[in-house]
Amino acid sequence: MSTIEKLIDLGPSQCEFPRLGCKECITGNRMHSLVLGLFLVITLSVNAQAETAKDGVYQSLSLEDCLALARGNSPILIGATEKVQELLADYRAVRSEFFPKLALVSHYERANPDRLSPGGGNPSMALFKEEGLVSVTGKQVLFNGGKTRYDAKAARIGADAQRQEELSTADEVTYAVTEAFYRLLEAKEDLSAATEALKQRQDFAVLTEAFFKAGKVTRLDSLRAQSQVSDAELARTEAENAVSLAGEILARIMGLKEQAAVDIHGGLPQEFTPPPGIDMLWQETLNNNPEIRRLDLEVEQSHALARAADGGYFPEVSLQGNAGTRHQNTGGTRDEWMAGVFLEFPFFEGGLTKAQAAAADSRYLQSIERKRDRLNGLHVDLSAAWKAWENARQGVTATQQTLAVKEEAYKSSETLYRYGKAIGLDVLQAQVDLTASRFDFIRYAVNYEVARARVEQISGSKQRLAGGERKKGGQEK
Repeated sequence: MSTIEKLIDLGPSQCEFPRLGCKECITGNRMHSLVLGLFLVITLSVNAQAETAKDGVYQSLSLEDCLALARGNSPILIGATEKVQELLADYRAVRSEFFPKLALVSHYERANPDRLSPGGGNPSMALFKEEGLVSVTGKQVLFNGGKTRYDAKAARIGADAQRQEELSTADEVTYAVTEAFYRLLEAKEDLSAATEALKQRQDFAVLTEAFFKAGKVTRLDSLRAQSQVSDAELARTEAENAVSLAGEILARIMGLKEQAAVDIHGGLPQEFTPPPGIDMLWQETLNNNPEIRRLDLEVEQSHALARAADGGYFPEVSLQGNAGTRHQNTGGTRDEWMAGVFLEFPFFEGGLTKAQAAAADSRYLQSIERKRDRLNGLHVDLSAAWKAWENARQGVTATQQTLAVKEEAYKSSETLYRYGKAIGLDVLQAQVDLTASRFDFIRYAVNYEVARARVEQISGSKQRLAGGERKKGGQEK
């Protein structure tokens, strides 16, 4: 029996004292109905949430919620994190060259006993025909021109560089999610403005039709009003499609499943502060941008690899030895060992070391030029984002004033039209201008947030996916 059925069965309808059924049972029925109603509401709410989570529907997400989902689901960010583990494994593999190499060697062989003895001629005694060996061999490199040391250093620097790449990827995903979030917010605000414009034009069309029937306006005025209603309906349909597309883009950027549906909450920013100085932002970029730090580490890594390639010009000095047991069918079984210092010098290798050293030097110079080129590109990107930020702020200020004027003009034209002091074309034009001004304000307000997020990404001042926090620029509706 379910919990709801138990509540129903234990209700006051089964009162043990039916003679008290007036006041007590009425009160009990009311309390029972209230408790049952609350339980049903809670149960349905929990079931709805479970169904929503099962169907992959994400409702009423804030920007911080979207960033948290991206941190756990973005394939780009997860791949960058796993790349760090790969490079750390490479570093451990190179570092293993510092330790001795031990190997267990064993073999068994048969030979013809009537073969010549090592000194030549007929042997005075039979030679062994079976031999077995079990031994442990070891090799410790003492010197190889610094090749192992610089290879290990380059591998460690590579892992550090990938950590900076992970931060840079986090900033890129943060910006992409932020832009997609505000584009969805822009689409929803456009839909709201289009819906309001449609209602205004429908009301005006009804008014114009009434005036036409009363003989106050011509049929052309009524047709114009109906035409504006059709245009507003088309704009509303386009805005609905834009909301659907923007939600799908946001879900894909966050790395959610294909069937996941996303909806957000929030409002346009209310404060539009001017951006900091471009020189200060550039200095902050040089100090904090993870991409620049990664480029510095790549230059250092290339230099270490060039030094490692130069190690091929030097001989390798190693300590080698073995110890084991050898068995021969005629000589018996005896322990044996060997130890010594070995010098290995590459006398001729067809120019391999020279080619490897030249390639490493070339990669080092390429990394220097790549860093210089990227610095120039980052400076241009920062300047463009800074100008877009300032342009959006100026656009918001201008459209706020224009929007107030257009709203007043629309109200005035509609009032004058009702009293016959204006024509329908004046009202229609005022409606068009007002709707355009609303769209402009929404566009500039969203561009303001997007441009600011771009500046923060380049300057490295905010790393939301890496645990940083950002002051909200808007307030929720």
